Amino acid sequence: MNNNDIVTQKSDGPSPVLKVCIVIAAYDEKENIVPLTARIIQVMEALPVIWTVIYVIEGTDGSLDLVAKLAADKPQIQFFYNPEPSGLGRAFRRGFEAVPSDTDLVVTMDADLNHQPEEIPRLLEEATSTGADIVIGSRRVHQSLIEGLPLCKRVTSWIVNRTISLTLAMKVKDMSSGFRVYRAGLLRRIHFHNDNFAFLPEVLIQAAAMGAVMIERPIHFIYREAGRSKMAIWTTSISYLKLFGCYFLRAGAPKTLINRSVKAQPDG
Repeated sequence: MNNNDIVTQKSDGPSPVLKVCIVIAAYDEKENIVPLTARIIQVMEALPVIWTVIYVIEGTDGSLDLVAKLAADKPQIQFFYNPEPSGLGRAFRRGFEAVPSDTDLVVTMDADLNHQPEEIPRLLEEATSTGADIVIGSRRVHQSLIEGLPLCKRVTSWIVNRTISLTLAMKVKDMSSGFRVYRAGLLRRIHFHNDNFAFLPEVLIQAAAMGAVMIERPIHFIYREAGRSKMAIWTTSISYLKLFGCYFLRAGAPKTLINRSVKAQPDG
């Protein structure tokens, strides 16, 4: 991919520079914050875009001090802080609210280096070249690669994704991937309610109800090497049960909620 490919083209004048905001929720990720940010900076500075990173920092492990130092050197890096964990969905909601109004595309990714910053340009190019409203960095399409993920997490993820896809008539294979590119205008119209991990599929459910076009593209997912996972089985299970309570158990939900098919692209 040529980096210039992600610049929006217009026939009636110079090409405006694409404005990209990366939103990352980080709860006790001091081992990963610095290398992640360094890789993001290297990637984004090589692109013909105007970029911003918004960190939503939670916890008391020292992540705040590290991000504050990074932000002092790079004005493109912004952050919000809450010492107590509020839940992944609530943290992202706070980050989304802070996205600049003139942003074109919003990227979301994990703070634990599960997602590779070097894949951001490819996902941005997919968004600009296809016109999709959401590009999902998927672990469940052809050419995707997963490294180091424990078997129990693989099985749980498969069950959750399969169940949601079938019961809510969604064509997306990886409903729980957090590596995504959104058109900012669409994201502003989505009002999700779940405060935990289930906000990830909820956003896609809401987008589908609006007729959004979503595509999945393969990513290289590497399970964390440092720090600990925050995805507690009990809390996550309750989160997904609430999701089903809101959408599936409500009478007629699959028909009224998913009122337009998601235009999922062929694998590869």
